[in-house]
Amino acid sequence: MSRCLRCGAEFGCGMVDPATSGPCWCTLLPSLPALPAGSDASCFCPACLRELLEQTLPPAIP
Repeated sequence: MSRCLRCGAEFGCGMVDPATSGPCWCTLLPSLPALPAGSDASCFCPACLRELLEQTLPPAIP
């Protein structure tokens, strides 16, 4: 299991957890824009990644 660097939740990461099969769930989401220099982040849980994407990506055009 992996641990979210933002909230501490445990989750399965298909990139680093040998028990998780197939591609990681995060490959189905847009890439997170670059974080500010000095940020320590490599992996986020599904809830945190979705929240960060909502905060950093421009809203979709209707």
